[in-house]
Amino acid sequence: MHTEEPRPAGDTRAVLGPVVLTFPADSRMARVARLAATALGSVAGFSVDDNDDLRIAVDELIVMSIEGGAGGDVTMRFSVSDQQVRVETETRAGADLAASPERFVLSEQILGVVTDTYEVMTIDGVLAASFTKSAS
Repeated sequence: MHTEEPRPAGDTRAVLGPVVLTFPADSRMARVARLAATALGSVAGFSVDDNDDLRIAVDELIVMSIEGGAGGDVTMRFSVSDQQVRVETETRAGADLAASPERFVLSEQILGVVTDTYEVMTIDGVLAASFTKSAS
């Protein structure tokens, strides 16, 4: 019988490494990503307000992936460290993405308010967006 020793109080380090979700580029899948994000935010020691910001930021990454993507799968990676969560998304970029770079202006404004840092880029036909959020 295997028993796991309890972690010391205050130990919020990730124990499983990155958590990876891959889902269709469909807004109905946002709930799954938000649930994963808030669960991992709790592991990182986030308050309710921090988790609300995390949920909002995850929603924006999904919006960007759907609006700027080619309609394929979205891969979202969550990394947890003490008092911090990093989220990265990747999807195939839509053919018209370069023609309308302003489409992400609102999402980037929101990410600028609810995260510590964020980045959006297209490299070799892949739309990649990420952010880091720390507990306040």
